[in-house]
Amino acid sequence: MLTYHSKKIQMKQIHKILAFLILILGATSCDSYLDVNDSIDNPNLDELNPNQLIVGAQALSAETYTNRVNRIGNWMAVAWSGNYQAFNDAYGPESRYQFSSTFYDDIWDDLFRYVSNFATIEKYEDGKNWGNQKAAAKILKAFYFQYIVDLYGNAPYTEAFDGTDNLFPKYDDAQDIYLSLIDSIDEAVSLIDASSESFGNSDITFNGDMDQWVAFANTVKLRLLVRLILKAEGDATLLSKVNSEFAELNSATFITEDVTINPGYADTDDRQNPFWEVYGFTPAGVETNQGRQTGPSLFAVNLMSGDPRLNLIWDGAAGTEQNGGGSSSGIGDGILKGPDADLPIMLASESYFLQAEAIERGYLSGNAQTMFNMGVQASFDTLGAGDASAYITNTDADANLGFNGGDALGAIITQKWIALTSVSGAELWIEYNRTGYPANLPLPANSTDPNIPVRLLYPASEYSGNSDNVISQSRSDAFNSKIFWDVN
Repeated sequence: MLTYHSKKIQMKQIHKILAFLILILGATSCDSYLDVNDSIDNPNLDELNPNQLIVGAQALSAETYTNRVNRIGNWMAVAWSGNYQAFNDAYGPESRYQFSSTFYDDIWDDLFRYVSNFATIEKYEDGKNWGNQKAAAKILKAFYFQYIVDLYGNAPYTEAFDGTDNLFPKYDDAQDIYLSLIDSIDEAVSLIDASSESFGNSDITFNGDMDQWVAFANTVKLRLLVRLILKAEGDATLLSKVNSEFAELNSATFITEDVTINPGYADTDDRQNPFWEVYGFTPAGVETNQGRQTGPSLFAVNLMSGDPRLNLIWDGAAGTEQNGGGSSSGIGDGILKGPDADLPIMLASESYFLQAEAIERGYLSGNAQTMFNMGVQASFDTLGAGDASAYITNTDADANLGFNGGDALGAIITQKWIALTSVSGAELWIEYNRTGYPANLPLPANSTDPNIPVRLLYPASEYSGNSDNVISQSRSDAFNSKIFWDVN
């Protein structure tokens, strides 16, 4: 049975959800939020109401995003390398491009699992008004499902969340899914406009501030639309839709602060910030192996030479070739902020760079250079690098980094690549495939492949559980079967 069709969640996952609920609800008794007849080892999602379900849904989806999705993106976009002095085969499968149906297959399985939680909230009915919770679920479902499409292409969508009523869902066209996600975001904003009930303390993203949810929704929609631009410019029907949706965003608000979650992270076992838990230190102060293994690529260090952010993204910033010899520094304090730090899922810098690109391409009104400068400053703010004015002035004419260096679009994407390193790594890889920036990304030192991969392959769980519908693939598809928006 496919993981995303099951109405049950695994024991470890329900324990995490319960832990988050206990952290949030504090003195509330267990019976008031988990009134189920089944064993705790086999609880039914339908027996949790939206306030109860959305806490774990937010936390667990963000954990997958910030670790596994982030990791594969940082590697494929050549932001990360390995400490080859301390680890003989640091990031071996990644550096050898060992793409298969089991390579990072947990990304598909986990994203579908957690997106199904948001779908459960969307469909929940008990006669009460859960409009704001359902709106948040729609927004987060769109946020995470976009990555399923961006990393895999066609996927089950319209039939994916029917539970046991449909165990073998058809695959929908990737572009059609994108358009459905845009429509779903519009529906979410309408729900918020029509709702007045409070999230209470179950909202670990914006603490019930629905204006912030609207700004987040608009920013996710902006990202979907920007991703569509190059494809739409060769498709009149799609371009009409894109132009219409952009027109609505001309008066919209977008996020101006980093979007983060925090269900109550602490420096104790199983309660640390998930990124810190993997790449930082144990509660006993021991550096994790994954943290010791991870460092910057030589490309990243060279690109950021003289950049005040470099030693905040990377501790020491000694870069290495991917799959090459030598050692590298570790992730810096601007990223690893502590075991109890908020966990970011979308940075304000990305919002500004998306706006800058849309304006520069003529789809939004405004000043592209102003948005570009604000994106750089927001990146400095996230990392604790101070005032970006001198850096912006000094790099303004730089061919790769400066808005007036001769390629404004290239500078926008390259600065976004820097800003999102180690936080939203998938964006680095996806945007490189869409735009070709940053220019001249190198292949791993020993690679015999012709180009950086363009996608992940469908996982083994699909071939065993949905074999009549999943598309047959070979390793070559990872390099040649482009996602629909990739028209390069």
